[in-house]
Amino acid sequence: MPVTEQQQAILERFAAEVAASPHNLVSRRAREELWTRHVPEAVAVADLLPSAASRLLDIGSGGGLPGFVIAVVRPDLEVHLLDSTAKKTRFLHHVAERLQVTVSVHTGRAEELARGPLAAAFEVVTARAVAPLDRLAGLAAPFLAPGGVLYAIKGARWHAELEAAERAIARAGLAVAATPDDLPPSVGGDEAVTPRVVMLSRGSH
Repeated sequence: MPVTEQQQAILERFAAEVAASPHNLVSRRAREELWTRHVPEAVAVADLLPSAASRLLDIGSGGGLPGFVIAVVRPDLEVHLLDSTAKKTRFLHHVAERLQVTVSVHTGRAEELARGPLAAAFEVVTARAVAPLDRLAGLAAPFLAPGGVLYAIKGARWHAELEAAERAIARAGLAVAATPDDLPPSVGGDEAVTPRVVMLSRGSH
């Protein structure tokens, strides 16, 4: 995905804000890899999202990965960020205002917020390092509109995790739409990162 000079400048300022925050928004290792791994990974996820989508919810946004980055590079999307930790959502409010990025921020547990106006409201839900797939499927499904897709960013053991979650995915009313094996590698320079994304879709009926 081509990133404009303005978007690049915002992403650099965002990464600096995350790294400088005293709130341990991400792990020490993640802070060291913000610009070489995590921001490029989030940009690559944004590139996977369908152009027809209009509303996105990022569950467990933490320090804004990937949701805030997606909001920067995909201004066509209405992006919502959700986290249960108030200090993290305060940071997200702060950085969105400081960098003039339009996002909606929600504080609370996904299980509780899924019973409110956010239920079945999103074509896309994203989640990174939130929970194993067997639990994540149940957390994310209530937010998905019919036909919506969960983009779960996983680690190297995604295949075993997916196998273990087979029944939970079915119980949540989801189905596997794509795995990292189905997705093309990201194209770019030395900093290009190919995220491991498991895509789970909700039936249209």
